Amino acid sequence: MSDIASPEEAARLRLRKALQRAPLFADLDAASMAAVERELALLVLPGGAPLFHQGEAADAVYLVASGCLGVFRHEEEVLDEPILIAEITPGNIVGEMSLLSDGERTRSVAALRDSEVWRLARSSFDALTAAHPEVLPALMRYVAARNASVPGKRRRQPRTFAILPAGPDVPAARFAVLLAGALGRIGNQVQMLGSDSGDREPEWFARCEMESSFVLYRADPTLTPWTALCLRQADCLVVVRNADTDRPTKVLFEIETARAGAVFHRRRELVLLHEARDPAAGTTAAQLAGGLYGQHHHIRLDLHADIDRLARLLTGHAVGVVMAGGGARAFTHIGVVKALRTSGVPVDLVGGTSMGAIVAAGVAARWSDAELNERFRQAFVDVNPLSDYTIPAVSLFAGRRVRGLLRAAFGEQDIEDLALPFFCVTANLTTSSADVHTVGRLWRWLRASVSIPGVLPPFNEAGEVHVDGGVIDNFPVRTMRRLGRGVTIGVDIDTGGALAAGAGVVEPWSAWEFFRRLLWRRKETLPIPSIVRILLRSALVASTARALEDRAAADLLITPPMNHMDLLDWTSFDAAVEVGYRTTMQALEKAHASPSGARLFVA
Repeated sequence: MSDIASPEEAARLRLRKALQRAPLFADLDAASMAAVERELALLVLPGGAPLFHQGEAADAVYLVASGCLGVFRHEEEVLDEPILIAEITPGNIVGEMSLLSDGERTRSVAALRDSEVWRLARSSFDALTAAHPEVLPALMRYVAARNASVPGKRRRQPRTFAILPAGPDVPAARFAVLLAGALGRIGNQVQMLGSDSGDREPEWFARCEMESSFVLYRADPTLTPWTALCLRQADCLVVVRNADTDRPTKVLFEIETARAGAVFHRRRELVLLHEARDPAAGTTAAQLAGGLYGQHHHIRLDLHADIDRLARLLTGHAVGVVMAGGGARAFTHIGVVKALRTSGVPVDLVGGTSMGAIVAAGVAARWSDAELNERFRQAFVDVNPLSDYTIPAVSLFAGRRVRGLLRAAFGEQDIEDLALPFFCVTANLTTSSADVHTVGRLWRWLRASVSIPGVLPPFNEAGEVHVDGGVIDNFPVRTMRRLGRGVTIGVDIDTGGALAAGAGVVEPWSAWEFFRRLLWRRKETLPIPSIVRILLRSALVASTARALEDRAAADLLITPPMNHMDLLDWTSFDAAVEVGYRTTMQALEKAHASPSGARLFVA
């Protein structure tokens, strides 16, 4: 007689282990336990399959014997993915609350992994609780404890990753080894599984996850049974492509997008591998498969910093920097970036508004400290960007000089081509909303983001009118936080003190008073602000209250003292950079000394 258990016997053994741990059954005697076992029906759920949906009638309670289920909350204002609020591991039950309240399912539940689930029908549940009323107190304590531990809206970060090569020539093995090393610098232990693990039981995969911080599943380049298992087991699907040689094609892993009745879809990320250079302008958009991927990553295998950045972005340990607008005061962001780099704090993704967006784009383009200084000095200090006056039918300036400076700096790059993830914000006057831009020609959206109403012409795209993002959201910290990639460092610029009038100025000046002042007292500072300053300050006033709320949302807030600098004083470049550097070093030193600040320093 063989000592090897049959699949049915192995499943029954896992069931008995789960019954002994489950709060609903753990206190039953042997005879009652055997009776319950006879009432249970086995359901084998492949990873991603739904167990039940929100709103369905509650007709059973379920016991997890192997694998893992996820409980999802649906919210009307969230249009993309439902929020994962709990995980149901072996030995735990799900669906009991709806039975106890005799109502509909209030949450959706689906298999996060290949799972074995045993179903106890409502009639059997009612008979069990009637015959053994002592199980109800234990059940209620279990329900109360689980509800108390339900997390908020913070996104659950993936721990298991399927590496999916988009073709046979992709160096997937080398990439996986490098990524495993980078993940190991974040977590304690990383396991990498290949096709030789394909015949393992679900229980074995669950044990691998329990023993490791992260698990990498190396899939085949075609849709083999092992690849299908990787798709079902992973929290995150990482498609890897040779960006410089492969033709942009639809990836074969469309199984993940076409599944009917799915409660959730796994996060999908695209890794574009480059050989010793960053992507050429305009080459990325065609490879993004029309929004199939949550984010794409440009990776050079010869740069360990790229692999480390990818690991942080995949696991929610990244550092995002948000840069507010503020005219010439925004040069302070250059000093902030210099200080972060000097201190070893990684900058993994960036975003901003107005002038803050332009500096952020330079960081996303991988400009060095020297390049940031040189390029911005040439563009804004050596040449005044606001000097091409025009007939003020739409604006005071034609905007040709700003457009030329941006095109010269960024060429025909798309936002998608930038080495680091990036976004900028514009105010859409057509829809009365703040628009976040992550795709499209970079210089065009930067030009839109600095289109101060009345100062520069508005930017028109597809019939919609865009102006400076500071009109609605000058400090888009919450946009960065919604990405859910880790720590958010916010650099806000106080635009207070930007306007003042002489104490004796009561009424507006006439044209003759202006002429007389400019002719005979031209060396003195005018006691009233210019129209450009008035328009610039007016554009930022509306978002001031929102910026105060955004400050509270930043994990680390940096506010360089800038009130002594004029919003249009481009010659204050060096002073602004120095203030940003000094303030950031002080903020980092303070954060480093606090226990909660330690996570900022994951190199």
